[in-house]
Amino acid sequence: MRNHLASGILGARHAINPARLRAAWDLIGNDVGRHAGLRLLDDYDPDKRPIVMIHGLGGSQLAWAQLSNEIRSDPELRACFQVWHVLYHANAPTLALRRRVQRYLDGAWSALDPEGGAAARSGIVLIGHSLGGVVARMLCVESGDALWSTAFTVPPQTVQANTADGTDIESVFRFQPYPGVSRAIFMAAPHKGSPNADLWLGRLFRALVGGRSPEIQSLSRFARDHPDMVNEALRVTYQQARVNSISTLQVSQPIRRAGESLMPVAGIDYHTIAAFLPDWEPASDGAVPLSSALLPGAASTLVLKSGHDVYDHDQAVAEVLRILREDLIERGSGSTEAPRKSTAVG
Repeated sequence: MRNHLASGILGARHAINPARLRAAWDLIGNDVGRHAGLRLLDDYDPDKRPIVMIHGLGGSQLAWAQLSNEIRSDPELRACFQVWHVLYHANAPTLALRRRVQRYLDGAWSALDPEGGAAARSGIVLIGHSLGGVVARMLCVESGDALWSTAFTVPPQTVQANTADGTDIESVFRFQPYPGVSRAIFMAAPHKGSPNADLWLGRLFRALVGGRSPEIQSLSRFARDHPDMVNEALRVTYQQARVNSISTLQVSQPIRRAGESLMPVAGIDYHTIAAFLPDWEPASDGAVPLSSALLPGAASTLVLKSGHDVYDHDQAVAEVLRILREDLIERGSGSTEAPRKSTAVG
Protein backbone atom coordinates (compact mmCIF):
# COMPACT_ATOMS: atom_id res chain seq x y z
CA MET A 1 0.00 0.00 0.00
CA ARG A 2 1.41 3.39 -0.98
CA ASN A 3 1.18 6.59 1.01
CA HIS A 4 0.32 9.52 -1.27
CA LEU A 5 -0.19 12.30 1.24
CA ALA A 6 3.09 14.13 0.95
CA SER A 7 2.89 14.18 -2.83
CA GLY A 8 -0.85 14.86 -2.64
CA ILE A 9 -0.81 17.77 -0.19
CA LEU A 10 2.53 19.23 -1.14
CA GLY A 11 2.66 18.11 -4.77
CA ALA A 12 0.13 20.47 -6.28
CA ARG A 13 0.65 19.21 -9.83
CA HIS A 14 -1.19 16.00 -8.96
CA ALA A 15 -4.96 15.75 -9.01
CA ILE A 16 -6.68 15.06 -5.69
CA ASN A 17 -7.99 11.52 -5.47
CA PRO A 18 -9.80 9.54 -2.73
CA ALA A 19 -6.56 7.99 -1.41
CA ARG A 20 -5.06 11.42 -0.90
CA LEU A 21 -8.23 12.71 0.72
CA ARG A 22 -8.23 9.81 3.18
CA ALA A 23 -4.59 10.54 4.01
CA ALA A 24 -5.43 14.23 4.40
CA TRP A 25 -8.17 13.33 6.88
CA ASP A 26 -5.58 11.41 8.91
CA LEU A 27 -3.59 14.64 9.12
CA ILE A 28 -6.56 16.83 10.10
CA GLY A 29 -8.48 14.37 12.26
CA ASN A 30 -7.61 12.92 15.66
CA ASP A 31 -7.60 9.16 14.95
CA VAL A 32 -3.83 9.04 14.39
CA GLY A 33 -3.24 11.08 17.54
CA ARG A 34 -5.20 8.58 19.62
CA HIS A 35 -3.10 5.68 18.33
CA ALA A 36 0.26 7.43 18.14
CA GLY A 37 3.29 5.77 19.66
CA LEU A 38 5.83 3.06 19.03
CA ARG A 39 4.99 -0.32 17.46
CA LEU A 40 7.27 -3.37 17.66
CA LEU A 41 6.83 -5.83 14.81
CA ASP A 42 8.09 -8.74 16.92
CA ASP A 43 8.60 -9.49 20.59
CA TYR A 44 11.24 -7.26 22.13
CA ASP A 45 14.74 -8.74 22.11
CA PRO A 46 17.26 -7.06 24.46
CA ASP A 47 20.14 -8.23 22.27
CA LYS A 48 18.89 -6.96 18.90
CA ARG A 49 19.51 -3.42 17.72
CA PRO A 50 16.35 -1.43 16.90
CA ILE A 51 15.72 -0.03 13.43
CA VAL A 52 13.34 2.84 14.15
CA MET A 53 11.26 3.82 11.10
CA ILE A 54 9.58 7.25 11.07
CA HIS A 55 6.95 7.83 8.36
CA GLY A 56 6.27 11.04 6.49
CA LEU A 57 3.64 13.77 6.66
CA GLY A 58 0.23 12.26 7.33
CA GLY A 59 1.56 8.75 6.72
CA SER A 60 1.55 5.53 8.71
CA GLN A 61 3.66 2.46 9.33
CA LEU A 62 2.12 0.90 6.22
CA ALA A 63 4.65 2.91 4.23
CA TRP A 64 7.34 0.60 5.61
CA ALA A 65 5.68 -2.70 4.69
CA GLN A 66 8.06 -3.71 1.89
CA LEU A 67 11.24 -2.62 3.66
CA SER A 68 10.19 -4.22 6.95
CA ASN A 69 9.37 -7.51 5.25
CA GLU A 70 12.73 -7.54 3.45
CA ILE A 71 14.65 -6.95 6.68
CA ARG A 72 12.71 -9.57 8.62
CA SER A 73 13.06 -12.18 5.84
CA ASP A 74 16.85 -11.78 5.68
CA PRO A 75 18.38 -14.25 8.19
CA GLU A 76 21.51 -12.19 8.77
CA LEU A 77 19.66 -8.93 9.37
CA ARG A 78 16.86 -10.52 11.39
CA ALA A 79 19.44 -12.08 13.72
CA CYS A 80 20.86 -8.66 14.61
CA PHE A 81 18.04 -6.14 14.17
CA GLN A 82 14.47 -5.64 15.36
CA VAL A 83 12.08 -3.33 13.51
CA TRP A 84 10.22 -0.60 15.38
CA HIS A 85 7.64 1.66 13.74
CA VAL A 86 6.81 5.15 14.95
CA LEU A 87 3.25 6.37 14.37
CA TYR A 88 2.78 10.08 15.02
CA HIS A 89 0.14 12.72 14.38
CA ALA A 90 1.74 15.36 12.17
CA ASN A 91 -0.31 18.24 13.57
CA ALA A 92 2.63 20.04 15.17
CA PRO A 93 5.89 21.70 14.07
CA THR A 94 8.93 19.58 13.36
CA LEU A 95 10.60 20.31 16.70
CA ALA A 96 7.50 19.31 18.65
CA LEU A 97 7.30 16.10 16.61
CA ARG A 98 10.95 15.40 17.40
CA ARG A 99 10.16 15.67 21.11
CA ARG A 100 7.11 13.41 20.74
CA VAL A 101 9.17 10.70 19.03
CA GLN A 102 11.83 11.04 21.72
CA ARG A 103 9.17 10.50 24.37
CA TYR A 104 7.79 7.46 22.54
CA LEU A 105 11.29 5.97 22.57
CA ASP A 106 11.85 6.92 26.21
CA GLY A 107 8.57 5.29 27.15
CA ALA A 108 9.50 2.11 25.32
CA TRP A 109 12.86 1.84 27.05
CA SER A 110 11.26 2.53 30.42
CA ALA A 111 8.87 -0.37 29.90
CA LEU A 112 11.20 -2.80 28.10
CA ASP A 113 14.52 -2.12 29.80
CA PRO A 114 13.87 -0.30 33.08
CA GLU A 115 17.37 -1.01 34.39
CA GLY A 116 18.97 0.47 31.28
CA GLY A 117 21.48 -2.31 30.61
CA ALA A 118 20.22 -3.92 27.41
CA ALA A 119 22.59 -4.22 24.47
CA ALA A 120 19.71 -3.05 22.27
CA ARG A 121 20.17 0.51 23.55
CA SER A 122 23.38 0.82 21.55
CA GLY A 123 23.64 0.99 17.77
CA ILE A 124 20.13 2.24 17.01
CA VAL A 125 19.43 2.89 13.32
CA LEU A 126 16.93 5.60 12.37
CA ILE A 127 15.15 5.57 9.00
CA GLY A 128 12.94 8.53 8.15
CA HIS A 129 10.89 9.37 5.07
CA SER A 130 9.99 12.94 4.07
CA LEU A 131 9.05 14.91 7.22
CA GLY A 132 10.05 11.80 9.18
CA GLY A 133 13.54 12.17 7.73
CA VAL A 134 13.80 15.69 9.10
CA VAL A 135 12.57 14.46 12.49
CA ALA A 136 15.18 11.69 12.33
CA ARG A 137 17.92 14.23 11.61
CA MET A 138 16.79 16.33 14.57
CA LEU A 139 17.19 13.22 16.74
CA CYS A 140 20.84 13.07 15.64
CA VAL A 141 21.93 16.65 16.29
CA GLU A 142 22.96 18.90 19.14
CA SER A 143 20.86 22.02 18.91
CA GLY A 144 22.94 24.31 21.08
CA ASP A 145 21.24 27.72 21.13
CA ALA A 146 20.75 27.97 17.34
CA LEU A 147 17.00 27.31 17.50
CA TRP A 148 16.32 28.93 20.86
CA SER A 149 17.94 32.24 19.93
CA THR A 150 15.91 32.33 16.72
CA ALA A 151 12.65 32.09 18.65
CA PHE A 152 13.29 33.96 21.91
CA THR A 153 15.02 37.07 23.20
CA VAL A 154 15.58 35.79 26.75
CA PRO A 155 17.31 32.74 28.30
CA PRO A 156 15.41 29.46 28.72
CA GLN A 157 15.05 29.84 32.48
CA THR A 158 13.22 33.13 31.98
CA VAL A 159 10.76 31.57 29.57
CA GLN A 160 10.16 28.58 31.84
CA ALA A 161 9.59 30.83 34.84
CA ASN A 162 6.88 32.68 32.93
CA THR A 163 5.09 29.75 31.28
CA ALA A 164 1.61 29.73 32.78
CA ASP A 165 0.89 26.01 32.33
CA GLY A 166 4.39 24.76 33.13
CA THR A 167 4.95 23.28 29.65
CA ASP A 168 8.59 22.49 29.03
CA ILE A 169 9.14 24.80 26.07
CA GLU A 170 12.91 24.55 26.45
CA SER A 171 12.92 20.83 25.59
CA VAL A 172 11.30 21.61 22.22
CA PHE A 173 13.98 24.10 21.16
CA ARG A 174 17.10 22.77 22.95
CA PHE A 175 18.14 19.12 22.85
CA GLN A 176 20.92 16.55 22.50
CA PRO A 177 21.25 13.61 20.08
CA TYR A 178 19.10 10.69 21.14
CA PRO A 179 21.24 8.25 23.17
CA GLY A 180 22.36 5.11 21.37
CA VAL A 181 21.77 6.24 17.78
CA SER A 182 24.70 5.24 15.57
CA ARG A 183 23.31 5.53 12.03
CA ALA A 184 20.52 7.30 10.16
CA ILE A 185 19.02 6.96 6.69
CA PHE A 186 17.08 9.92 5.28
CA MET A 187 14.69 9.18 2.41
CA ALA A 188 13.30 12.07 0.31
CA ALA A 189 13.55 14.37 3.32
CA PRO A 190 13.02 18.13 2.85
CA HIS A 191 16.01 19.25 4.92
CA LYS A 192 15.93 22.66 3.23
CA GLY A 193 12.15 22.86 3.10
CA SER A 194 9.72 22.50 0.23
CA PRO A 195 8.43 25.37 -1.93
CA ASN A 196 5.21 23.39 -2.35
CA ALA A 197 4.32 24.23 1.27
CA ASP A 198 3.65 27.77 0.01
CA LEU A 199 1.29 26.72 -2.78
CA TRP A 200 -2.49 26.93 -2.45
CA LEU A 201 -3.03 23.39 -1.20
CA GLY A 202 -0.23 23.76 1.32
CA ARG A 203 -1.78 27.03 2.54
CA LEU A 204 -5.16 25.35 2.89
CA PHE A 205 -3.85 22.53 5.05
CA ARG A 206 -1.72 24.91 7.10
CA ALA A 207 -4.93 26.71 7.99
CA LEU A 208 -6.79 23.47 8.81
CA VAL A 209 -4.02 21.86 10.84
CA GLY A 210 -2.59 24.90 12.59
CA GLY A 211 -2.85 25.77 16.24
CA ARG A 212 -4.52 22.71 17.71
CA SER A 213 -1.56 20.84 19.16
CA PRO A 214 -0.94 21.29 22.90
CA GLU A 215 2.64 22.42 22.29
CA ILE A 216 1.50 25.27 20.06
CA GLN A 217 -1.35 26.24 22.37
CA SER A 218 1.13 26.65 25.21
CA LEU A 219 3.56 28.59 23.03
CA SER A 220 0.72 30.81 21.82
CA ARG A 221 -0.34 31.67 25.37
CA PHE A 222 3.24 32.50 26.28
CA ALA A 223 3.72 34.74 23.22
CA ARG A 224 0.51 36.63 23.98
CA ASP A 225 1.42 37.08 27.65
CA HIS A 226 5.08 37.98 27.05
CA PRO A 227 5.45 39.34 23.50
CA ASP A 228 8.78 41.03 24.17
CA MET A 229 10.34 37.65 25.01
CA VAL A 230 9.61 36.31 21.50
CA ASN A 231 11.63 37.41 18.51
CA GLU A 232 9.73 39.80 16.31
CA ALA A 233 9.97 37.59 13.21
CA LEU A 234 7.92 34.89 14.96
CA ARG A 235 5.88 36.88 17.48
CA VAL A 236 2.60 37.17 15.57
CA THR A 237 2.89 33.64 14.19
CA TYR A 238 3.20 32.23 17.70
CA GLN A 239 0.54 34.49 19.18
CA GLN A 240 -1.95 33.36 16.55
CA ALA A 241 -0.81 29.72 16.72
CA ARG A 242 -0.13 29.72 12.98
CA VAL A 243 2.58 27.09 13.03
CA ASN A 244 2.36 23.36 12.31
CA SER A 245 4.07 20.54 10.42
CA ILE A 246 3.42 22.05 7.00
CA SER A 247 4.37 25.62 7.90
CA THR A 248 7.71 24.36 9.22
CA LEU A 249 8.44 22.97 5.75
CA GLN A 250 8.28 26.46 4.23
CA VAL A 251 11.63 27.44 2.80
CA SER A 252 11.58 30.84 4.52
CA GLN A 253 10.38 29.66 7.94
CA PRO A 254 12.90 31.04 10.50
CA ILE A 255 13.19 27.98 12.75
CA ARG A 256 13.53 25.67 9.76
CA ARG A 257 16.26 27.89 8.35
CA ALA A 258 18.09 27.93 11.69
CA GLY A 259 17.92 24.13 11.89
CA GLU A 260 19.09 23.57 8.33
CA SER A 261 22.76 23.72 9.29
CA LEU A 262 22.43 21.25 12.17
CA MET A 263 24.06 18.00 11.08
CA PRO A 264 24.30 14.64 12.88
CA VAL A 265 27.06 14.70 15.48
CA ALA A 266 30.32 12.78 15.12
CA GLY A 267 29.70 9.08 15.69
CA ILE A 268 26.38 9.03 13.82
CA ASP A 269 26.87 8.06 10.18
CA TYR A 270 24.10 9.19 7.89
CA HIS A 271 22.94 8.28 4.40
CA THR A 272 20.73 9.98 1.84
CA ILE A 273 18.27 8.40 -0.56
CA ALA A 274 16.63 10.99 -2.81
CA ALA A 275 14.54 10.98 -5.97
CA PHE A 276 13.53 13.06 -8.96
CA LEU A 277 10.94 12.87 -11.71
CA PRO A 278 12.44 13.28 -15.21
CA ASP A 279 9.91 15.91 -16.36
CA TRP A 280 10.29 18.25 -13.37
CA GLU A 281 12.36 21.45 -13.43
CA PRO A 282 14.05 22.15 -11.15
CA ALA A 283 14.69 18.53 -10.18
CA SER A 284 12.10 17.26 -7.70
CA ASP A 285 10.30 14.08 -6.71
CA GLY A 286 7.00 15.96 -6.93
CA ALA A 287 7.03 17.04 -3.29
CA VAL A 288 10.66 17.65 -2.29
CA PRO A 289 13.28 19.37 -4.47
CA LEU A 290 16.33 17.22 -5.03
CA SER A 291 18.52 20.02 -3.68
CA SER A 292 16.56 19.92 -0.41
CA ALA A 293 16.92 16.16 0.03
CA LEU A 294 20.71 16.02 -0.39
CA LEU A 295 23.03 16.57 2.58
CA PRO A 296 26.76 17.28 2.68
CA GLY A 297 28.93 14.77 4.48
CA ALA A 298 26.67 11.77 3.90
CA ALA A 299 28.35 8.37 4.09
CA SER A 300 26.50 7.46 0.89
CA THR A 301 24.00 9.10 -1.44
CA LEU A 302 21.63 7.35 -3.83
CA VAL A 303 19.50 9.37 -6.26
CA LEU A 304 16.68 7.52 -8.02
CA LYS A 305 14.26 8.31 -10.81
CA SER A 306 11.14 8.05 -8.71
CA GLY A 307 8.28 9.94 -7.15
CA HIS A 308 8.13 10.92 -3.50
CA ASP A 309 7.09 7.43 -2.35
CA VAL A 310 10.68 6.30 -2.74
CA TYR A 311 10.35 3.93 0.23
CA ASP A 312 8.51 1.57 -2.15
CA HIS A 313 11.22 1.70 -4.82
CA ASP A 314 13.08 -1.61 -5.15
CA GLN A 315 16.45 0.11 -5.49
CA ALA A 316 15.82 2.20 -2.38
CA VAL A 317 14.93 -0.91 -0.39
CA ALA A 318 18.03 -2.67 -1.71
CA GLU A 319 20.15 0.33 -0.71
CA VAL A 320 18.85 0.23 2.86
CA LEU A 321 19.65 -3.48 3.05
CA ARG A 322 23.16 -2.77 1.73
CA ILE A 323 23.72 -0.09 4.36
CA LEU A 324 22.53 -2.39 7.13
CA ARG A 325 24.79 -5.24 5.98
CA GLU A 326 27.74 -2.86 5.73
CA ASP A 327 26.94 -1.69 9.24
CA LEU A 328 27.10 -5.26 10.51
CA ILE A 329 30.48 -5.80 8.85
CA GLU A 330 31.90 -2.65 10.38
CA ARG A 331 30.64 -3.40 13.87
CA GLY A 332 31.54 -7.06 13.63
CA SER A 333 35.12 -6.32 12.58
CA GLY A 334 35.49 -3.58 15.11
CA SER A 335 36.58 -1.23 12.33
CA THR A 336 37.07 2.41 13.26
CA GLU A 337 37.41 3.56 9.67
CA ALA A 338 34.82 5.99 8.30
CA PRO A 339 32.18 4.45 6.04
CA ARG A 340 32.94 4.70 2.35
CA LYS A 341 31.39 7.70 0.67
CA SER A 342 29.57 7.13 -2.57
CA THR A 343 27.15 8.89 -4.83
CA ALA A 344 25.02 7.01 -7.33
CA VAL A 345 22.12 7.75 -9.61
CA GLY A 346 19.75 4.91 -10.32
